[in-house]
Amino acid sequence: MWIWLGGIGLLIALLLVAVLISYVHVHFTFRKHNHDDYAKITVRLLYGIVRINYEIPSIVFRNMKEGFLVKTEQRMNHSRGEAQSSERVNKRKVKKWAKDVKIMLRATEALKLWIKQTLTRVHMTHLSWSTRIGVGDAAYTAVLIGWVWSIKSIIIGYLSYQIRFEQTPKLQVVPVWEDEMEFQTELDWKLKIRISAVMIAGLTLLTRVLQVEGGWRMWFKLLQEQRRRRKLKLKKQHSKSQI
Repeated sequence: MWIWLGGIGLLIALLLVAVLISYVHVHFTFRKHNHDDYAKITVRLLYGIVRINYEIPSIVFRNMKEGFLVKTEQRMNHSRGEAQSSERVNKRKVKKWAKDVKIMLRATEALKLWIKQTLTRVHMTHLSWSTRIGVGDAAYTAVLIGWVWSIKSIIIGYLSYQIRFEQTPKLQVVPVWEDEMEFQTELDWKLKIRISAVMIAGLTLLTRVLQVEGGWRMWFKLLQEQRRRRKLKLKKQHSKSQI
């Protein structure tokens, strides 16, 4: 009997270790060709047993007041059912996000430092970024190509100080010398982080929140507000689908 109990305990310990040393893999793809946009995020964890696909098949810019209309589709594992939704990103939405970030900063001890420390545990396994651009004039196109190279170099240089690159990023900027304007870009990156690192980051965040007087209350109210907004959004979408 003790042998069986010891075997079961050993099996549970091995499974726990296997989970802790496993990685959370995130694959992000974004493509833009003139007015056509597409984005997809795939999250894999527990050795691929759990897979979440999050697609953004359409990003439509209405006007300066209404902002962007973002349509999303979410699917878990290989299920056929999809959760479709749409969200408007405008000036009002950005202000709400900025307000939420300020609350997080007040409610957490050294939140920026926590983010920086967490990012050092992230491994970038692949990054490629290609761009085709032309404005219809050779001289202006040449100047614009230089700017695009500079922007990409600055972004990659900053990221290299925040996370670990396992491969050299692949950057490409192709000038289009035709008379018509053209803009096409494709960004593809893959990163991973161990589940143990995610758990440590979560515990560290909880500790930092508890170090601030009333910090957990501010976080609780913020999460409640986010939940309320999501319920209201789902209710509106459900009522529209029944019309």
